[in-house]
Amino acid sequence: MIELLAGSPALFIALCLALGLLVGSFLNVVVHRLPIMLDRQWRAQCEELAGKPPTQLDRFDLVVPRSACPACKAPIKAHQNIPVLSWLLLRGRCAACGAPISARYPLVEALTGIASALVAWKFGFGWPAAAALVVTWFLIALTFIDIDTQLLPDNLTLPLLWSESSC
Repeated sequence: MIELLAGSPALFIALCLALGLLVGSFLNVVVHRLPIMLDRQWRAQCEELAGKPPTQLDRFDLVVPRSACPACKAPIKAHQNIPVLSWLLLRGRCAACGAPISARYPLVEALTGIASALVAWKFGFGWPAAAALVVTWFLIALTFIDIDTQLLPDNLTLPLLWSESSC
């Protein structure tokens, strides 16, 4: 398989495009949830410093709870979570309640897929492409988090800083 990808730039670019679409779907989760997770952490730290008992909250991270419609909270099924395609097939609406779903979701997925394909085209098969893909994905997540919150979370910026300092 490695020889096939190394010997076929078009196949490698297509694979990176598909992988980028999938990663873009996950980045939508990161962009939405990471600021909320940070806010919860900060509030818990403030309560601790104020000597208050910690507020017990339901688990909320990048995995739990499952993705759901923002309007009706209906869980999104696996076949409704195919990057870009599901949004188009559902005509940008929730399958359960018909509420509009932001075009930003497929935009982030498509942007990540296209950027991943461009990285594959520029660097070709190898470790430099893998590193450039990871940096690209981090920067896309940081861009949209910054647009929404004007925050650049240390959880994402510090690994980039550390990776740069090791080069």
